[in-house]
Amino acid sequence: MPTFKCSYPEYVNSKSRGRVEFHPESDASHRRMLERKLSEYRQKHPEAADAELESIDAENHVAILIDRSVASVTGDDKYKSIALPAKHCKPSAGPEAADYWSRQFPGWHMTEFHPYEGRAVMERLDADQVRTRAILAEKLKVNPWDIRVDHADDGGWHCQLGAGIVYQPSKHDKPLAEACVMVGRLGWFFQADPKTGIIDIHPGEPASFPKLVDFPFDRLGDPDTRDRMPFGVQLARPDEAARPAIVDWTQSLGLLVAGLAGGGKSVTINDIITMSVASDCELYIMDHAVKSTDFYWCRGWVTPGGWGADSLVQTCGLLRRLLDDISAGGARARAWQEHGWQNWYDDLSDKDKRKHPIRMIVIDELSQLAVGGKDATSIPKNPLPAVMDRMLEQQIISLNLSMLIKLLQIGRAYGYRFVVATQVASSSTGMPPALRGNLGNKLIMGARVNENQKNLIFNVPRDVPDIPDNVIQEGVSKGAGMAEFEGQPAFDFKTAFPVRDGLSGTAALGAALIDRVGLPDGFDRAEYLDSLDKNTPSNPDFERRIMDRIRFPESETYERIPWLQALKDKRDEAYAEFGGGSTPSEPAEPAERPEPTHVRPAGSGSTLMDASELARLMRG
Repeated sequence: MPTFKCSYPEYVNSKSRGRVEFHPESDASHRRMLERKLSEYRQKHPEAADAELESIDAENHVAILIDRSVASVTGDDKYKSIALPAKHCKPSAGPEAADYWSRQFPGWHMTEFHPYEGRAVMERLDADQVRTRAILAEKLKVNPWDIRVDHADDGGWHCQLGAGIVYQPSKHDKPLAEACVMVGRLGWFFQADPKTGIIDIHPGEPASFPKLVDFPFDRLGDPDTRDRMPFGVQLARPDEAARPAIVDWTQSLGLLVAGLAGGGKSVTINDIITMSVASDCELYIMDHAVKSTDFYWCRGWVTPGGWGADSLVQTCGLLRRLLDDISAGGARARAWQEHGWQNWYDDLSDKDKRKHPIRMIVIDELSQLAVGGKDATSIPKNPLPAVMDRMLEQQIISLNLSMLIKLLQIGRAYGYRFVVATQVASSSTGMPPALRGNLGNKLIMGARVNENQKNLIFNVPRDVPDIPDNVIQEGVSKGAGMAEFEGQPAFDFKTAFPVRDGLSGTAALGAALIDRVGLPDGFDRAEYLDSLDKNTPSNPDFERRIMDRIRFPESETYERIPWLQALKDKRDEAYAEFGGGSTPSEPAEPAERPEPTHVRPAGSGSTLMDASELARLMRG
């Protein structure tokens, strides 16, 4: 039992007798004086708060106090089991008990605390154990006695969480990684088993990326890559094999690719396009006309009529065609209804999947295609050309956004996939919650990403690790980014860059696809590769033939959205009346336009209203 000694003076002053010897063992008044002194002692020594006077050593002028509230202390020179006093038998008393018993046994630390059992354990810990335990406790937000730390053979630590502590990767992985650096240095890492609560901390070198991540040409056409598509590698230490960075399309139909210009968005998107084409996916491209040349390399594999990157009108019509096909009366919608299919991945046979292949829809420069939209409520009687230009553009952009949102909401069941690229993903730049929420796979390209960017992109930004400083310092951060994908822990990655047979970039990808899937009839390898050579002029004949094959006709947009024709007619009238010249030019249509896949819903009527008649009706 804890024993305390309180010294008292040999003499005291008395009012009647002056200075006299102090005898609390025999004098009642002196005893009361001693009790007051003992109260002061207990206040200065909290560990003696429950101690009671046991005896008085008059010869040495010492009062001896004993805390009898402790039932027993058993153990040896390394381990002590303590029966706790009543005041320590509650969970909130842990810090007080730890402090109290460490004072009773200097150099010992509480390693177990069981308040409901009235028991605690004290052990001797070396300085490194004390430090490591304190760091881990602070980072994991647990008490020091809730985590046991022991030296490991590799120079690291073997740790065990207390029975009441549940390790949660989403909550604890990031702070534990920070703790590893504090416990050791940059490069130390951990392995945690949530089932057992065991954490092993290992010494190691910092994880990094190779200078160049090779594109996996050998995986093109691999059946396993159709739904789980590799596009780069994750961080790895020097003695580890890097795990692939994979988009799992079965978890979400949409991939959001964000990042400022020059960050590597195009390389990532091109890798995914190549994997998709090699997996027999249909390819559709939508982009702002100024940026559309970024995708000239893959025109040979764009689905006929699937190029919507020459104008906003073209993009709008292509989105409508894709939506019509899975809406009531659409060809793909009818097939699903006839067979009772609910999900492309689960319900279709391999034969049916070849008949109704995956549709990969790439939408670049989202802010240019879906920002600033506004629905027209009426048509002005005598507008200026600029008024009608703006009204028509705003209406088309509004349609683009609304149709894209609807496609994302229902497209997965029909085998639709989307890659949507933007520089900044906020509501003001075309990324409202209804759109962002349906893009379950999200990534940001760039090694330096600020918190505002992360907050705009990711669902739980605090769980997404930043690119480590050593990656930047080593000069291997080009093409790096961070990802938050459905069904996977957040991770850092580096995109694969294609180099093959003396070719690099899109030329290497194009050559690989020629070898893998070939080119459309009427096109040969030499003229295709010549079209990718930026040092030589383009071949007008090749350009005409390739665009005639893939360009979506703007006239089809007005056929599918006839009331939009009324806005266009009014704009043309404004130019004729005020413009003093011809109406704005539009891209030429192909000589032979692909047949539309749209089927009108049953009962909708055999013909569409004449556009000029509709315009007259709207003008009143």
